[in-house]
Amino acid sequence: MARQVLVVHQSRSGATLRLVESLSSGIKSASDVVDTEIVTLERAALLATSAEVIQADALVIATPEHFGSMAGATKFFFEEIWDDCLNHTQGLPWQLIVKAGSDGAQTIEGVQKLANAQGWKQFRPPLLVVGEVTETALNSAFELGALLAVSLDSELI
Repeated sequence: MARQVLVVHQSRSGATLRLVESLSSGIKSASDVVDTEIVTLERAALLATSAEVIQADALVIATPEHFGSMAGATKFFFEEIWDDCLNHTQGLPWQLIVKAGSDGAQTIEGVQKLANAQGWKQFRPPLLVVGEVTETALNSAFELGALLAVSLDSELI
């Protein structure tokens, strides 16, 4: 049976999208070592639906930091899915990726508060990239994707 990772993202400059693409590549790369098919569904934050969140086996939220907080599109995503997902997605494994211009702390705190209120279970500490997206950052996103896929396959999450 296939497992699905929903990746919800916002990226105006393309930097956050580069991290998402690297994460997705990491998930795909794990197909050689996992028994379960892992399907990645990437959705812009303005287009993601509550039905997609409910159907997902894991959720990744990738957002830039705008004015010391999550992107407006990420806030919109939470507003749109909130009621439908509340009490229907408790325990959903989730991961946060933040592309920040300053320290990203308020962005991380804001998203974590909303995810905790939904009852989601954080997979790993947030992947925080401050400043330019480097090869090291892309490699971290790739490794995070591979680890997520292996964890889903092994039913660790």
